[in-house]
Amino acid sequence: MKATVGATARNGSRWPRATTTRIALIVFVALVVSFAVILGFIARVTQRQLDSDAHALVIAERDTVLEVFDRDGSGGARAVIDAELRVPGPLAMLLSGPANGTIANQALAGNLKRWPIGLATDDRFHRVDLVRNGRMSAEPFAVTGTVLPGGYRLLVGRSLEEEERLTGTLTTSLVAAIGLALAMASGISIVLTRIIATRVQRIADVAGAVAAGDLGRRVDVPATGDIDAFDSLGVALNAMLARIESLLDELRSITDGLAHDLRSPLTRMKARIDRLVRFGAETPHGAAIAAIGSEADALLSMLDNSLEISRLEAGIGRDAFQQLDLAALVTDMAEMYEPLAEDNGVELTALAALPVPVLAHRELLGRALSNLIDNALRYGASGGSIEISAAPTVGGARLIVADRGPGITAESRDEALRRFGRLDSARSSSGAGLGLSLAASIAHLHGGTLRLEANHPGLCVIIDLPAGIESGSNT
Repeated sequence: MKATVGATARNGSRWPRATTTRIALIVFVALVVSFAVILGFIARVTQRQLDSDAHALVIAERDTVLEVFDRDGSGGARAVIDAELRVPGPLAMLLSGPANGTIANQALAGNLKRWPIGLATDDRFHRVDLVRNGRMSAEPFAVTGTVLPGGYRLLVGRSLEEEERLTGTLTTSLVAAIGLALAMASGISIVLTRIIATRVQRIADVAGAVAAGDLGRRVDVPATGDIDAFDSLGVALNAMLARIESLLDELRSITDGLAHDLRSPLTRMKARIDRLVRFGAETPHGAAIAAIGSEADALLSMLDNSLEISRLEAGIGRDAFQQLDLAALVTDMAEMYEPLAEDNGVELTALAALPVPVLAHRELLGRALSNLIDNALRYGASGGSIEISAAPTVGGARLIVADRGPGITAESRDEALRRFGRLDSARSSSGAGLGLSLAASIAHLHGGTLRLEANHPGLCVIIDLPAGIESGSNT
């Protein structure tokens, strides 16, 4: 036997779950859009209110001047305008003379030197930059121009500087609010998706434990009060699990009783056959009796293996789990099978990295390896070599038994793992088709998996085991 120390490690990364990520993105986008719509609405309403206040002030001043002009003429209008402009404020006013006459287009009253170029007298509001008397720079104004009787023209406007300052402050506040909204949306989406993921994961954990054989696990649901959709799912799952557990208990009781009833007569029959073989070996019927004894042995072995698989599927054996080193187990198994491998002309190699710790049942894992090595010697010995390896993985450990024989086609691998499944190439040899099924049940008991892959040439049997599983109650 060649003992080689080697290690194979597989690097992996945890990717976010697609559904959870999508939910988080949907919630985030919905919240961001909602915040944006609300903030945009606030900005729009505020701007409209500011514009409405400015227009209301301008209209009030214009109507006052128009009323006085109608009653007292241009002189009264000039007096009103001068009185309004004595108090510093945001107003811009101008009364200009008619297009004809000695005062054509002349500024008669107001705080502007001339009529703005291009400003229409259509009683609509326009945004115009104006320089008021006594000011050095232009200011934005909301103005309206009106034609008075006799061809006079009246301009009334309100400065928008204060409004623009308020708008700038509002814009800055809204930008800050959007940043805060993004942070809040991120936090809310993360919290919400974690709540959903946690609730779903609890149900998934129960389903995984049941799949591993712990049929006594149930989803925690509130005893009283209102229940949500997740609680309803948990209640339905618990009812289904209780029904499955009841049916399996009944089936297990029937099969155990049947196995016990079969074992007793088979054991007595085997004992009698053994006596006949001892006392009648030299008789003409000695060979036939010995053959019957071999068939009885095979039948008893088949019965034992079937019962063992049923126990494993029921989760029996978890209470004997302990920390062990798979590398040491592989080395021990290789040493035990080395003489048999040499007799068959097979080179048996152990590849193990020390240590490879797992929480497992040593005897059961040893039996699984024994079955796999037996199969490799029986069906893969023609390849001349068998490799047994143990190596750590990201989530636990891996056992591999690989041979260089004819292998199993991809289409036949599921059949090979089925209980009592025997391929055509194996029907000429002894066996009941329970070796791989038993090994798969042992892997399943440990929360692991067994799969078959091509070895190019030959067959590679891989058992992936977690570093440790929660020990559940035996059912």
